[in-house]
Amino acid sequence: SKRLIPPALLAALLSFPGHAQTTDPNPAHSPDVFLDNHRPPNQKKGKEPTTRNVSGKVTDENGQPLEGALVTLTDTKSNAKTTFFTKKDGHYSFGDLSFNIDYQLQAKYKNQVSESRKLSQYDHTVNVVRILQVGSLDDNGGTAEARDKSSKK
Repeated sequence: SKRLIPPALLAALLSFPGHAQTTDPNPAHSPDVFLDNHRPPNQKKGKEPTTRNVSGKVTDENGQPLEGALVTLTDTKSNAKTTFFTKKDGHYSFGDLSFNIDYQLQAKYKNQVSESRKLSQYDHTVNVVRILQVGSLDDNGGTAEARDKSSKK
C-alpha cells in the first residue's frame, strides 16, 4: 500500500530551509575572502607597504613618447636628486620611495621641460603613475605649455 504524506506535514517540511554545503576549490569564491586590488599581489595581507613607486611616460606636445628624456626626482627634504633616462617608449620608473617625504618630479628633453609635479607624503598610493608632457618652456624660463595628465594606480 502507498503511504501519502498529509498536506499539512508536507507544507511544514517544505517551509524549512534546506542546508546544502558545496566545496569550491577556488578561495576567491568564498564569502570570507576579500580581494584588495590596490595591494600588490606579492604583499602579504595585513602588512602595510613601507615604500612606494612612481612611474610613467614622458611625451611631447602631441602625446608621442620621447626616448632619452631626462626625468629628475628630487627629495624635497634633503634636496637629493635621482635621474632616469626614458626608454624608447618614453617610460621611466623610480622605486623604494619613502612615504614620509615629498618628492618633485620633472622631465627635460633637449631644451624643453615639463611642469614640476609633486608627490605628497600625505598621498599613500603605493604605485603612482605620472604622464609628464614637455612643452615649449626652456631651461631659462619662458612660457610653459606643459600639461600634466596624471592618474593613480
